[in-house]
Amino acid sequence: MAVLLVEDDAMVRLTLADFFEDAGIDFLEVGNAEDALAILDNSPQHIDVLVTDLDLGAGDSGLALATKARQRRPDLRVIYETGSREMLADHAFSPWEKVFYKPFDPLALAATVSALNSAMPPRA
Repeated sequence: MAVLLVEDDAMVRLTLADFFEDAGIDFLEVGNAEDALAILDNSPQHIDVLVTDLDLGAGDSGLALATKARQRRPDLRVIYETGSREMLADHAFSPWEKVFYKPFDPLALAATVSALNSAMPPRA
């Protein structure tokens, strides 16, 4: 299983990356939606889970990124992280989506990502 971590705040991204590494999670990390989509388009590595902040600064939001990412990889699971509950006020969640509201426990996020791995069917 591989995770694509998209977080525009470098300190948050590095902190989450440390927790993913400690949990043995294979991941790639970027700071914006444009770079994330480039990885999804060009990486030979299969990305199983997208972990994205909702407010990514300039460019696409995490919601827009997730929509575009799932068009490219329909089996992608998405975990949103946000400090802005209002950004999801009108969002109808699908079974493949989860959300973590800031501040959250990075260990809980890493555990959720790991649990998704065991719930995923093997790839052909």
